[in-house]
Amino acid sequence: MRSLLFSIFLLGAFSFRLEAQEPYEPLYAGTLLQFYGENIPPGHISVEPYVYALRQYGTYNSHWNVNHAPKITSQQWFVFLETGITPFVDFNLILPAESTEVHGRNSFLFSDVEAYFGFQLARSKKGAWLPDVRLLIGESFPTGNYQNLNPKKQGADISGSGAYETTVIFVADKTYYWLPNHPIALNLNLYYTWLTKVKVHGFNAYGGNADTDGVVNPGNQFEMNLASEFSLTRNWVVGLDLHYIHADRSLFHGNPGIGLMPGLPSSEQWSLAPCLEYNFSETFNVSWGAWFSVLGRNAPAFAGGIATVFMYF
Repeated sequence: MRSLLFSIFLLGAFSFRLEAQEPYEPLYAGTLLQFYGENIPPGHISVEPYVYALRQYGTYNSHWNVNHAPKITSQQWFVFLETGITPFVDFNLILPAESTEVHGRNSFLFSDVEAYFGFQLARSKKGAWLPDVRLLIGESFPTGNYQNLNPKKQGADISGSGAYETTVIFVADKTYYWLPNHPIALNLNLYYTWLTKVKVHGFNAYGGNADTDGVVNPGNQFEMNLASEFSLTRNWVVGLDLHYIHADRSLFHGNPGIGLMPGLPSSEQWSLAPCLEYNFSETFNVSWGAWFSVLGRNAPAFAGGIATVFMYF
């Protein structure tokens, strides 16, 4: 992580050279965690594979302190597919899989598939105050593994929530030319997610044991992502995500099993994701960087890296 930040510093210092530069229209790949502010036009498709390599080294307790716990290492793969339907509507599909290891026990599983429709509510114009405004409405389908878990794997075989999740995402995005040779893009994402009830049997993602049999009402979730991108040159860009997530408590009804009560308390987590982007063109670019938690309550403490490639056809 230190080497990444040092590389970003050197590139930033290099970009602020003294010779004059002509203003330019920036190229942006988007930060690692943001949704874009513009839909894909009809007749086009974008393909964006992601690779996450994360290590959960502990958990934040109810007092916002980190308790060390068995380390959980995961590699997650996502493919984001997006295509235009009309000038104001597009379709997004997210196909995920993950590999998780806990104490030498590992699993490779598919996760919950997500699908969204994006609605373009406003388009930004240079020199005007109005940003790009987009609304996404989507569904997550419980295709991942969440119950009848193998207790010997200690949670390594969890890859989904078991719930149908309906999410509404508000996106606002605007590029500013306060420094003509170094434009800055700001992006705000606000999410709200409603989760359906989940029938659980045996060891499951919400707790319990072999005798557990009942229904979990997962807590709804609110998320915010504030992203910024700073153009060092037209091709090189540094970015940063500030991410926050709050989840309401999960309630359980039924037979919890002996000595255990399934369900999860409410939780909160703050994290940061600095990144470096190289834009070969408007249709092909790469991004890579770190992602790590900085504060939390009843949530994982983690650190790792992300890399992605954006291709537009």
